[in-house]
Amino acid sequence: MSWRALPCAVLLALSACSDSPDPEPEPRRPLKAVLFPYIPDSGKDQFAGLKQRLEADFEAKHADIDLEVVFDFNLDVYDLDEGGALNTLLGAGDGAAQVVEVDTLVLGSLVSKGWVQPVRVDANAVHPAAAEAVQVSGESYGVPTYLCTNVVYSRSTNIRSATDSTSLVRILDEAAPGKRPLATNLDGSWTLPSAYLDAWADTHPGSALASAVSLPLDTSVVEAFSAVVESCALEPGVNPCMDGTYADNTLPEEAFATEAANGFMGYTERLFYILAANPSMALPEVISVPLGAGSSPTVFVDALVLNTHCTGTCAQDARAFTDFMKDPEVRTLIAFSQDAPRGSTPRYLLQANRAFYQQEPARSDPMYPKYEALLRNARPYPNQGFPENRKAMQAALLENLQ
Repeated sequence: MSWRALPCAVLLALSACSDSPDPEPEPRRPLKAVLFPYIPDSGKDQFAGLKQRLEADFEAKHADIDLEVVFDFNLDVYDLDEGGALNTLLGAGDGAAQVVEVDTLVLGSLVSKGWVQPVRVDANAVHPAAAEAVQVSGESYGVPTYLCTNVVYSRSTNIRSATDSTSLVRILDEAAPGKRPLATNLDGSWTLPSAYLDAWADTHPGSALASAVSLPLDTSVVEAFSAVVESCALEPGVNPCMDGTYADNTLPEEAFATEAANGFMGYTERLFYILAANPSMALPEVISVPLGAGSSPTVFVDALVLNTHCTGTCAQDARAFTDFMKDPEVRTLIAFSQDAPRGSTPRYLLQANRAFYQQEPARSDPMYPKYEALLRNARPYPNQGFPENRKAMQAALLENLQ
């Protein structure tokens, strides 16, 4: 039977069906991820470009998820107080996020408070120190993203022969006598004690670093560390590395960039600010800083943690995001400022993903292969005990060093 032979009533019914509205699409599931804002803002746009790129690239693969990426300097992701920033972000209220990027120095505290949940980590895909740093009592609680370690940048090739704090200061002093040998920031209850732990690891390369996160201080470590601290003071009683002059700004980077200081100590990504202060300077030499009676690299590890209230489909979405963020292509996007205008300076951030270093552009970059070499045999900072002991350690160090 042809359609022309159908009764009019049937035709009207078919016509009515064809004009019915399409069913409403399922609303996209919201997912909020708070990421570390303590990285160079390559685009000089308060991370607007990076935020847009991450959201767009992720949603292109997961159209049913509405991702919100947050970079916010006003969120203190070291605040462990009840009702504080991390408690809010990892809570169940309006201000909660499903994924938060944290420093694993605080990871043990987050686990003990029940604010984060176990996650899956491929230990073969990340640096061994990163895999160790996210483990608490045999379970992994974070997906590693960045590594941070103190390095020394210098114009002198002689810096390569520095083996301890004494030889480091001597080499830097001889590079240009009369100038400040080393510019750095050692002010603060997180910064100074962690530098001491770095010196402790340099002095005791085969010992468990967790044993150093409490008083009393190790006298031999303090003695070696003091050589570096004192090198920053060109006149008695005035030490910009210790008194807050070099804190929370780029003054030590500028001192090195303008040759007012012979060396700079800080994280690898501070090279971004050194080059910003002197774009025409040649790339410097770099070594793992020997702060003690030897040299043994110690690394901070940043990782993505999952809110313990995020379960079921929410947890699946959160894991999809952490899988996205650990992809070498995403790590390359961030490390090489591909979210910023073409030609922007790389962020020089150390990546936890091992494959990142084996692919372009990192493999042929003049700095990243050197960074990777510095990470060999690196140990992570302890993920338990530091937040509770840092202020007492700072007070003891100030008393001993001054």
